[in-house]
Formats: sequence, C-alpha cells, structure tokens
Amino acid sequence: MPEKCIYCGKETDLSESDIIPDALTNARIINRCVCRIEHNNKFSDKFESKVIESLAFITNELDIKSSKGKNYAPYEAYITIEGVEYKLALHGDNNIFDGRVLKSVDNTHMISTYEKMVKIAKDEQKVTPLDVNSIEIEKRVRVNNVIFFDDALYRMVAKIAFEWYCAKNRIADHLPEFDNIVRYIVDGEGENPVSIIQEKQVYDMLNFSTNLGSHVLIGYENKSGQVEVVVWLLGLLAYRVVLAHKKPNVCSDNFLFTELRTDSSRRELTHKNREDANNTFWNALNSSDLYQIYEDAELKMMVPRGMIAPLKYMDLYPTVMNLVQYLENANDDTKEPNEVVNDIFLSQLKNITQASSLHKKSVKRFMNDIFSDGHEPIILNTKTSNKKSTMLFYCVFLVGKMKEELTDYSFHKLVKNEFALSENIIVTD
Repeated sequence: MPEKCIYCGKETDLSESDIIPDALTNARIINRCVCRIEHNNKFSDKFESKVIESLAFITNELDIKSSKGKNYAPYEAYITIEGVEYKLALHGDNNIFDGRVLKSVDNTHMISTYEKMVKIAKDEQKVTPLDVNSIEIEKRVRVNNVIFFDDALYRMVAKIAFEWYCAKNRIADHLPEFDNIVRYIVDGEGENPVSIIQEKQVYDMLNFSTNLGSHVLIGYENKSGQVEVVVWLLGLLAYRVVLAHKKPNVCSDNFLFTELRTDSSRRELTHKNREDANNTFWNALNSSDLYQIYEDAELKMMVPRGMIAPLKYMDLYPTVMNLVQYLENANDDTKEPNEVVNDIFLSQLKNITQASSLHKKSVKRFMNDIFSDGHEPIILNTKTSNKKSTMLFYCVFLVGKMKEELTDYSFHKLVKNEFALSENIIVTD
C-alpha cells in the first residue's frame, strides 16, 4: 500500500515532519506521512512559530537549539549594571558583552568595547572602564506563561500527540477516527481535545523518573476505549490529548512511552497494552539472565549481572505502568489557568531555571561562547553567585585534561568520578 498523508489521505508530495518542532528539541523524531505544504510547512505560520518564540528563554536555559541555525533563539531581557538598566535581546548569558553597543533604557548610558565607546563619545574623559570579571550583573526575564494556555500551544501539542501516535503505530493514511483532532490541528475548529493535567502526583512521578527539561510522551487506551496521549512539554506542564473516542482497529500498540532528553538521547517503550508491558517486565524479572556464573581458579558461583539488565529500560516499566494506571483514573483536568496549575508551573519552571543538566552539548556551547577567537584573559570572580558558570569553567578544565574523545558517556563518567555524583548530573544555582 502506498503511503498517504495522515491528515488528508493524499499520496503526493509527502515530507518528513518534525513531530516536535526542531527548535524545541535536541532529539529529533519524525513522521514521514505528512503533506509537505498544507500539513507541514503551513503549521509553522499557523501556530508553531508563535510557541517557539514564546519559549525562547526556556530553550536557552536547557541548551536547546534548532539544527537549522547557528544561534540559540533570542529572548528579551533587562540587565542592570552599576545601577543602570539595559534592555536587550540575548542568545544566552554569555553574549551580554559581545562587542555590540548597549543603550540604557533611559538613554543616558552606553556600554561596549572601550575603543568603540571612545569613538562614539569623541572624548576619552567621558568613558569609564568596567571590569566585566568583577562587576555585579542582575538579569530579569519575563516568562510568557500565557502561551501555555494559548490555542497555538494547544494545537501544537495536539499535532505532536497525533503524529507521534501515528508514527509509533505505523499509520500511513488518514483514518476517520481521527477526524476531530485533524480538524482542530489544521483549522483550529471543532472540539478542543487538549486539557492540562493538574494532579501533582503525576508531576512528582515524572520528575523522579526522567531528566531535567525532557519532553515525555505517553500513549494508552483508557478503560472506555478512548485513545489518549500525554505530552509533558520541556518538563513544565503536562497535557492530555484525546486522539480518538474509539481506538482504530489498525492501531495495535497502545502502551507507549518516549522520553526525549536535552542531551539528544532518548528512552522508549512500545507494547500492545499495559498487560503486555506487565508480562514482559515480570518475565524479565524472573529470568535466569539476571544472574551469571562467576568462575576463577578457586571459586565458582552465581552472581547478579549488576548493571546489565535482561530488558532494556527495565527500571522504567514500574513507573510508566503506575503512571498510565494513575492517568486513567485522573479526571480533574482543566483547560484554563487556575491556582493549582499556576503553582505547578512555577514549581517546574523553578526546577529548570535554578538547575542545569551537564552534558557534552552544554559544555561545547559554553566553550564557544566564552573562548572565542582572540578573547581576552578570563579572571574568575571568587564572589560570583553564578554556580553554573563556575562549574562549567571547571568542566572545561577537566575536559582539557582528558586523553579520550569527548562524548556524552566519557564526559558523564569524568564528572561523576570527579564529584562522586549520581546518574543525573544537575547543577543547582
């Protein structure tokens, strides 16, 4: 059977759709059964670009960058230096002093390189040198939380859930069971199938079992036969999407889990249903493969295989099975902001802005920003409150001593050995 668009059923001019927009993830997932123009390119103008622009500060904090551009997405910030406030567009904390001219909000001060300032002032007496290594800088950013309740984001989340579920089930044509969600994604019409989960226990389970800033997608068939996908966007709010009120017969896999991490890695589970996943887990748990024979000249014994599990991502199964069971019974979703959702959002946002995952991409970004060609000598400020920057400087020092190729595995091993850290490497400000 020829592949057709999952939105309209046409089989001409199909393309690869980034299920999650490229600018919002470092781990690409695609659906190949989407029209190039009507149901791929046009979605950017209809809703994706608005969301991407609004989330620029968040993606910067998580070291997420579009593979199609050189720079991280810019965001608006207010910087206070020596008591004077400046408004500027930032690509990250390390490009404040990048040679451009910064004008204060009240138009009374300017900051740039000394040579440039002397040229502009035409009088060296009017120029005061600043030691950027010792001055105190205060940064304020306004996070647009309104976008998380905006129709543009709801449509994007619906698109992510629909294209992901279809890709996981190898759907290569339009199915009538998906008429409502297709209409909502394409035209913003019909019943809104997206709601916000406001049970704190769901967020606690997700925080415990996944990495900082991950995208998480969970697909399942609920007790009434309804197909639902939960999309946890950047580790902030979790959205429930009703794909179909009745599961299409051709969709056989309905216990699905994907975690897309900021270091580009991913973890996935795919099973027919929760019972299938449960059986797979217990069969592996009872397997003799959990043990191996250890033998030397004097001793022969059965020992645990340690880190070598007989089932990939074995540790995920209990958590995801509990999550799906909990989600099936949770019925207190909302579509509007309220005190409960706002508290959850602020708590999750605090996790992202006050902590950072360390991985190869974040170190490479830091090195490119700080150690540009012809950079001046860098003197660390011993009184700095920027723990992330200090940690990254030390990581660069450690990487410089490495004798092996820098990979995420070698970097994690290096840092964990140096600081005796656990599996997830997090720096908290």
